[in-house]
Amino acid sequence: MRFKPFLWFIFVFSFNVFAQNDKIQISGFVTDKEFRLGNATVSFFNSSNKVKSIKTNINGSFFIELPKNKYRITVEKNNYTSLIGDNFFVDYIFEEVKPLILSMTNNKIAIYGCAVNKFGEPIKDAEVKIKMKEDLINLTTDSDGNFFFEGQIGLISILIEKEGFYRNGTSLLIQNEKFINDISVVLEAKTFYISGALTQNNIYLQNTSLELMNSKNNKIISTVETSKDGLFEFRDILNYDNVYFRIPKYNYKSKTFTIDKDLRQFNIFMD
Repeated sequence: MRFKPFLWFIFVFSFNVFAQNDKIQISGFVTDKEFRLGNATVSFFNSSNKVKSIKTNINGSFFIELPKNKYRITVEKNNYTSLIGDNFFVDYIFEEVKPLILSMTNNKIAIYGCAVNKFGEPIKDAEVKIKMKEDLINLTTDSDGNFFFEGQIGLISILIEKEGFYRNGTSLLIQNEKFINDISVVLEAKTFYISGALTQNNIYLQNTSLELMNSKNNKIISTVETSKDGLFEFRDILNYDNVYFRIPKYNYKSKTFTIDKDLRQFNIFMD
């Protein structure tokens, strides 16, 4: 009976040694290649999908003690994306325990773009709508047609609108880029036509030069000549706020009007 305490001591000691040998001490750090990242969450999933997580300290380091097992490891931090993927495994049953270096990348990407017409000329004050996951950003192009925003890794959709143009856009799948400056969105201008007849005292004026003028600067937008039937037609006219007709031969100037749609049977009566 006096040997029982000693046997009990041997049993407890052996159990503790076995328990300690069944544990592993795992250390490592999280980095974005330039800096070590603090407050990142490192998670270990075992074969039963049970998870044990720990956060890195201010120096990006972590330490954790776990049972020997095979683990799937993930790392998370706001505004960062893991570069180890979702299928990074370590097997601590047979393999030697080594420090883990877990890499991440900053999600923020500098994106520059521009809105231009079909001639490559910049379109200023165009509305730019950017969709990134659940976020929506509204911008306006500057005097050179440029726009800038900070994007994130993933799918980004860009839509540009401008009065007098058909809207257009593009989508980008951004993965590891840090700087993008070659986005160019071409907007096609909306064009209209004006058709009608030129008459004076109920007489159709044939072969008469007719000028369409911009009332803001009194510059000629386009010039046509009436047909033998006194008909005229202006094509591919851009959207203008205020214009007027001028007929130099008769020293005639019409009232101003707006071009925001096709104008059919827009007759001119010089009575």
